[in-house]
Formats: sequence, C-alpha cells, structure tokens
Amino acid sequence: MRRFVRAAVLGFALIALPAIASAEAQVPAVQLQNVQKTPPKPGIFHYTEAKANALKLAGAVALAALLVWGWNLEEKGEGKKYRRQRRLAIGLLGVLGVFGWFNYGKFHSGKFIHIWEHYHYYMGSKYFPELRYTRLYECSAVAEAELYGKERVARRTMRDIAETNLIGSTDAILAHPEKCTSHFTPARWEAFKKDTAYFIRKLGGRWANSQKDHGYNGTPWWSIVPSLLTNALGEANDRTILLLGILDPLLIVLMFVGIGWAFGLEIFAVAATFFAVNFPSRFYWNGGAFLRYDYLALSVLGICMLRKKKDALGGAMLAAGAAFRIFPVFFAVGPAMQGLWRWVKEKAMPRSHRRILVGALVATAILVPGSMIAARGGIEVYQDFTRNTLKHAETPLTNHMGLRTVLSWRPWSNARHLKDETLVDPFQVWKEQRLANFERVKPLFYLLNLALLWLVFRRSRNEEPWFAASLAGIVMIPAATELTCYYYAFMIPAAFLMEKKREIGLWLLVLGIGTHAITKLPIWSDDQYMWMGLATVAYGVMVLWTLAQPEGARTPVAQPAVAPVRSRKK
Repeated sequence: MRRFVRAAVLGFALIALPAIASAEAQVPAVQLQNVQKTPPKPGIFHYTEAKANALKLAGAVALAALLVWGWNLEEKGEGKKYRRQRRLAIGLLGVLGVFGWFNYGKFHSGKFIHIWEHYHYYMGSKYFPELRYTRLYECSAVAEAELYGKERVARRTMRDIAETNLIGSTDAILAHPEKCTSHFTPARWEAFKKDTAYFIRKLGGRWANSQKDHGYNGTPWWSIVPSLLTNALGEANDRTILLLGILDPLLIVLMFVGIGWAFGLEIFAVAATFFAVNFPSRFYWNGGAFLRYDYLALSVLGICMLRKKKDALGGAMLAAGAAFRIFPVFFAVGPAMQGLWRWVKEKAMPRSHRRILVGALVATAILVPGSMIAARGGIEVYQDFTRNTLKHAETPLTNHMGLRTVLSWRPWSNARHLKDETLVDPFQVWKEQRLANFERVKPLFYLLNLALLWLVFRRSRNEEPWFAASLAGIVMIPAATELTCYYYAFMIPAAFLMEKKREIGLWLLVLGIGTHAITKLPIWSDDQYMWMGLATVAYGVMVLWTLAQPEGARTPVAQPAVAPVRSRKK
C-alpha cells in the first residue's frame, strides 16, 4: 500500500503543478499600441484537442494489444516471457491514461480552472441557505443590477429555474428584487455581490450565457463540505478558486491508486485508459471544477474496499457516493440484493453484508443531520431537493444519455428538425416532443429495467459483494437513469469484472474508442449522445451475456508426441 501512496503523491504533483502554473497571474496587462504579433506556426508538438485525442486512442489500442499478447503467452505456458517489460509498458499506459484525461497538462486549452462550473457550485454551496435550488440566477440578476445598472440586466435573458426551466426575461425579478434580497442579511448580501462581481469579471462575455444553464443541483448532503470550505476561505478570488479546483485531481489520483491496490496493474491500466478515452466524460465538461468527482471517487473506492474485505468502510463510501449524486445508489443495490437473498434463503445475513449495512447506516447518520445544519433548515431542504430533481427529470437535454434517451429518440423529431431560433428558448418544442415520445414507451422502459435488474441479480447473487456492486452499477445506471454525458465515467468499475472474464476489459476499451467514432458522424449532438447511450446500454447487456457463459475449457499446452512402444520379438 505504501508504494501506491507514493504513486498517488507523484501523480498528484504531475497534475497539480501544471494547474498551478496555468493560474492566471493577477498583474495588470501591458497594452502595446500599434504592435501586431505574428502568431507562430504550429509545429508537430503544438497542442490541439485532435492530437490529444489521437494520442489517447493510440494508447487504448496499444494497451489492448499488450494485454492480448500477454494472455496468449500465458496460454502457451510462456507467461514469463518479456513479463517485466510488458508490465512496465502496461503501467506506463495506465499512468498516461490518467494524465491523458487532463489533456496531458493542457486542460482547457492551457487554463485549468473551469470558471463556469465554479460559479454554479461555489455560489450555490456558499449561499445555499439563501438561494436553495431556485434563486441563483434571480439573485445574480439583482446583484448585477445593483453593481452595474438595471439596463444591462434587462437586455439579457435567464433560465427560470424556479418554475418552468425555460429561458425568459429578467423583468419580473428586476421589478421585485426583494424576492431575493429578503433571504439575505445585509452582510451576506454584500458578500454575495462581491462574489458575483468576481464571476462576472472572470466569465466576461460568457456571463450572459451562464445564466441560461440549469442552476445549482448539488444534493443537501453534498453541500456539507463545500459550504464549509467556501465560507472558510472567504470571498471568491483566483487563489480561492484554484485551491478548490485542485481537490478533484487529488481525488481522481487517489481513486486510481486505490484501483491498482485492490485489483492490480492490468485492471488499473484498463480503467485509466477508458477514463481518458471515453468521449462523453472528457475533461471539457467538469475538469477544473469544484468537487464534481467526489461521488465517483467514493463509489469506486467503496468497491475497492469491498474487494479488500474492508466491508464497513466500503459500505460507508458507497452510501456517501449515493448521497452526493443519487444515481450511484445502484452500486449499493448489488450487495443489497445479495444480502436480502441470503437472509431469505438462509434466515441470516452474511457477516460481510451486515458490516456493509452498518457502514452505510453510520454514514447516513452523519450525513442527514449534517446536511440540515449546512442548509440551516429542516425537512423542507429535502422537499426542495425533490422538487428540483423532478423538475430536471422532466427537462430533456441534448447531451442526455441512457435507455430513456434511446427510447425517446425519433429521427424525425430530433434537434435538427425541431430547434426553433424564433423562440426565446430554441429547444422548447424539441423538449416537449421528447417528453411526449417517452410517455408512449414508458411501460416498455420499466419492463426492460425490471428484466435487466433480474438478470443482474441472477448473475451476482452468489458472487462477492464487490462483483455485485460493479455489475449492478454499470448495467442499471445507463438503463434506469437519464444522465448528462459527463457522468459516464461511472462505467470505470466495468474494468473490475475482468477478474471474471478478461474480454470485458477489452470491450470497455472498444466502447471508449467507439464514442470517438460516433462524434465523426455528420449528425447533431443530441443524436450523437443518443448513440453513445445506446452503445453503453448494449455494453451492459453484452457483459451480462458474457458472464452467463460457462467457463470454456482452456486449450491444453501442446506436449511433444510420445513415440509408440514397440514390442520386441523374442
């Protein structure tokens, strides 16, 4: 374990140092008059996203080739041949996979911080008691009007995250600013205005568009630690945002160190390479943000703890991962079904499952009251969260993925045909049609999910808890939920199933490569993400089918023929 900790420190340093170096220096820019710089000609080492993607894809192909080569050598009884060199190459490709997700230190074209994300989750968590889930854009509009004048705010639009979730004017909130300011004390309102001014400056021309996103959606449990951090660090500035942005890289490095510790080198390399090559969850979306990967690190590390027989800690981590983003609860569904099955069958729950349950209950006992303290509220906090979640469930997005997206898609009612630029919200008709399409197939959606859940149970009921957690998560999350694309890093635990069938890892790499191939099709983004979702659901079905196949008899190693014994004539 000690060497993995050292690897974590080194890996974090490789990622964090470029991030710190990329932080914008707070020095006044010198403007030179009548001087026009000639841009340098891009060389072979000049960074572009296309080159980075090509390098990631090459790494995935190289890893697959190395694995197949090594497995063939083992089957021939030559597993020691080039073993050291092969392991070194596999480990190097795994490390490059982790680094590759960060675009090899280039992040967002040279900038580490994703300021758009920080605006939503820094402001949303720091001022959660005042804003809750409905007032971020309204209060930002009021603060902007007080800072820079009403006319500026009146010229732009914003999304109504309180009711319709559609884009509309700012007239109502400008006419009644007390709807927002009444929730603040004078001191907190002044602090909110200062922080809003910082994000207006940093976002620049993108500020108006940031008010058309979908607000702050952290769960009440997620808000505990971020609210403590944002309030403790003081007002928003470059240093504060950089410190908060480094937390995710640290968690990601620890997650992959945990994978190597629990599952070994090959599975670590496959998981890391998939993380790098999977297009939907690339760095573009949440990289350089504020604690957007805590749920992933907790869920994956929870499975690693189950693999190492640290059941109570694993149960606590799975519970926390589920609390932070809800959908990771499906990782816990696998062990839960096992425990109930054994309890019904044998009239007693296995010791490992009892320890998992205790860990989950302890985590819940801490998170529930902690969330109420952070939100400065009671049960209404959860009621607000429930309403916000249901609202988003009824708001289709062009980067949604999953079985529901697949069943709701029609080639004649996609965004290409229904986007209407004459409307304030150009996607309003498209959204309404998507919801209508789903209503017609809702029974099929539930029937397919029940069938998949039954198959997951059948394949995992007699396996170890870590296996059940991995299988339930990678099959049921794409099937039962409709998530935005950037959450699809949750497929990482599919690599763990290589312990049962090695080809599952190869297909995971193929899935990641396939998502890039889909982006080359001449179709709109909503169609692209639908096909990526379909590929992921199909992958889960393929895993279930593969695990259902009996273990094939291995071809025996060839032996030299024995010469027939001839009887001697007497």
